[in-house]
Amino acid sequence: MERVTIFIIRAVLSFVFGTLLMRLFYPGKGIVYSAALGLLLLGLSYLSAYWRHRKTK
Repeated sequence: MERVTIFIIRAVLSFVFGTLLMRLFYPGKGIVYSAALGLLLLGLSYLSAYWRHRKTK
């Protein structure tokens, strides 16, 4: 897959799961917190991919 496609898939899934987790555990928080959690999840996905590929070399 191309890098742009992978980024789009990761970004959409991160924001979906971020919103889902915020609505389950903190229903009173706003959409800004959901977006922040989505960005955190996106960053963690790239960090784990980097870490995984770094170990295999």
